[in-house]
Amino acid sequence: MKMKERLIKFLAYLKIGQKQFEQKAGLSNGYVDKVSDNITLKSLNKIESAYPELNISWLKTGEGEMLNREKNGIQFYDHDNMPANKRLIPLWDDVSTIGGKLEKGYSANLKSSYSSPTEWIDPGDWFKGVTAAMRHYEQSMIEYPSGCILALKEVQEWRLLIPGRNYVFDTPEYRVTKKIESIHINEFITVRSTNEEKYDDGKLIHPPFDIQWDLIGRIFEVLGYVVKTGSGTMVYTNQK
Repeated sequence: MKMKERLIKFLAYLKIGQKQFEQKAGLSNGYVDKVSDNITLKSLNKIESAYPELNISWLKTGEGEMLNREKNGIQFYDHDNMPANKRLIPLWDDVSTIGGKLEKGYSANLKSSYSSPTEWIDPGDWFKGVTAAMRHYEQSMIEYPSGCILALKEVQEWRLLIPGRNYVFDTPEYRVTKKIESIHINEFITVRSTNEEKYDDGKLIHPPFDIQWDLIGRIFEVLGYVVKTGSGTMVYTNQK
């Protein structure tokens, strides 16, 4: 089996198309069709960064298993054979949120879908009630480093939203992580950033803004976050 065939086998396992794979890995259009056994180290690094569950040694040589079972403190499970004794949550690594509304060139990928998780992860006992995880970018929420993974709990009853807490809001135009400032039922929710940096004239760089109630698709409470360090995994939780 050549490398191209192994790569296509991995895509079939993920149930994704070549274009989606290429976009997430930062590869050129049609890359999968042109890939050869002489793949460059740069391309391998891109693939490994985008798909840590893929065993790169298997991709290069065909030896060993296709999937990594654990890497950098994260356990990966076969989607079709998940352990019954594990409390797994979906990680939508291609579904991201940003700290502000398209600030500094960051843009949440609103074309990505919640229906197909990138992988399933075991949150252990870190977060109570966690239902999913999502990547966060941008700097307007100072407590969350750009690139960290947020631990989320989807809010089913929106009337129980609590001002002063942090949530992810999903709308047709943007997906943002913000702190609720005030709630106006059936009208709008006023949200703000925790980064209170100001311009020279005293105005906030990240001012509060309103999100119209009827434009909100989903709301997730942020329970904490996870970051990777050179020595392992660092976990931060808002919960006591």
